[in-house]
Parts: sequence; C-alpha cells; structure tokens
Amino acid sequence: MSRKQIAIYGLGNMGYLVAERLARQFSLLVSDLDAAQTQRATRELDAIMIAQPQDVAQAEAVVLCLPSPSASRAVLEQIGPYLSPNQVVIETSTVNPADVQACERMLAASGARIIDASILAGVSQMQAGTATLLLGGDAAAIEACRPALDAIAAKQIHFGPVGAGAAAKVINNAVAHAVMIVVAEAGSMATASGVSCEKLIGLLSDPQMGLHRPLTHRYAERVVQGNYEGGMPLEAARKDSTLALQLAHSLGVPLFAIQGSHTVYEIAAAAGYGRDDYAAIAKLWADWGRPAVPD
Repeated sequence: MSRKQIAIYGLGNMGYLVAERLARQFSLLVSDLDAAQTQRATRELDAIMIAQPQDVAQAEAVVLCLPSPSASRAVLEQIGPYLSPNQVVIETSTVNPADVQACERMLAASGARIIDASILAGVSQMQAGTATLLLGGDAAAIEACRPALDAIAAKQIHFGPVGAGAAAKVINNAVAHAVMIVVAEAGSMATASGVSCEKLIGLLSDPQMGLHRPLTHRYAERVVQGNYEGGMPLEAARKDSTLALQLAHSLGVPLFAIQGSHTVYEIAAAAGYGRDDYAAIAKLWADWGRPAVPD
C-alpha cells in the first residue's frame, strides 16, 4: 500500500532535516527556491518535486519551514485555492502569532486549517531527534496531523490557540538572546576581576544560584502566586545591582543589559516596593496595565 503524502515547502538547513524525518514515514512532495535542494530531496529522499500548486491537493498536510512570514503567505496564496477542509497546514517557521493568524484568515475560504508547530531546536538537536515542537491551534487540527508532528519531534507542548506556539518560541528566544548579553557582560567582569570563568559557569548554572533561581523560585513561586512578603528585599537587590555597576565601572567594563536592568530596580524602589521581595519588580507591569501573570 502506498504511503500517505506530506508536502513541505522550504528545504534550508532546518527544513531539509524536517524533510528527512518526515520521509521515514511519508511520501514527500517538496519545493524550495534553491533548485539544488529540491533535486537533492528527490535523489536522497525519493521525494517528488512540486511542479504546480495543484500538486498539494492530495497531501495529508502541508509543512512550511520558510525564512520569513512573507514567504509563508506567498506559498499559501498559491496553494490556498487547492486545499480542502480535511487538510492542515503546519507552520514550523519562526513567526509571530499575528502572522499565523493572518495565514488562518487566508485559508478560511478553502476550509483548510492551520496550526503553528514552532521548532525549538538547533540543527544538531533536530538531527539527534531531541527537538521540541511548540504547538498552537485547535486540538482537533493538531490530532488530525499528529502522525506528521510525531515524525518531526516526539516532544510537543500545546500552548493554546493558533499563534500561541509561535509566541512561546519568540519569548523563549528573546530570553535566550537577552541572557546571552548578560552572560557576556558577566564573563567580561569576571575576566577583568581575575575570577575563573570555569568556576563562574559552575556557580551560575547551579540550580540554586544565578540563572535558575529567578525563574524557578522568584517567578514560579512568588510572581505567579502573588507572594511578595519576606525574602530578599527589593532595596537589597537594588544595592547589589549598584555594587555590580560600580565594579564594572572600576574595571572599565561597559554594561548594557545589566545597566538597563538596574533602572527597573530604581523605578520599583521609587514606586514603594523597597521592602517587598525583589520579585515585586513584576508589579510594575501591572501598574503599567500589563500584568506579569493573568488575573
């Protein structure tokens, strides 16, 4: 019996690895602006090149792994008229929720559904089969394309409606990129101070220390619970932040992320939160009309 078909648009560094995983269980229809990549997939994965938009009409699902939201929209403009209500578009590209929701509106006439399945992984993780999919969309639509999702990555987290998975990835990446700057600043201060970078890494990676505790204790146990009594006072955290700025200045180390973070402590202290646990900085977002956690 012939295998079910999956169409995939985008065969770049990540897209080709996705295609490889899908090819283990499905027959592939493939498309990429790079003709060499398309030919490679036809040769190595026994895939069939998508010659015209109508070719996707019989596919179980259509996977998008493209470099930009505009690329995803361009593909859907072409193939949308040929899709049907029993098909699901799986958006794995890194996009914002509004982009997936715009694509959902584009597909309304055909009845085809779309989910976001943002890939949380680097190339090596996808190769090793340890990637995670951050899902957004209707539960029925997700179940309808579950075999394809499982083929891409065994670990999946459903965050909510269409766009929620995309938002989760953008937020995760924002944190990672911001922390990278903080870590670079910390490393520069350590080097200038004669502190062993290897030992600093061990300190910061300890589950009870620098990088973990703000999330697992202060955010999870205090901000989410609205519990700001006791603990380390915000004014003490502000003092520690001031010491860090003074140390960096004495060493001639420029700070950007740590300097910017200090400003938040100054604002929170001025707002009267000095005696609260320093997780109370989250109250500022509520004061500004955007609470750190839902009511």
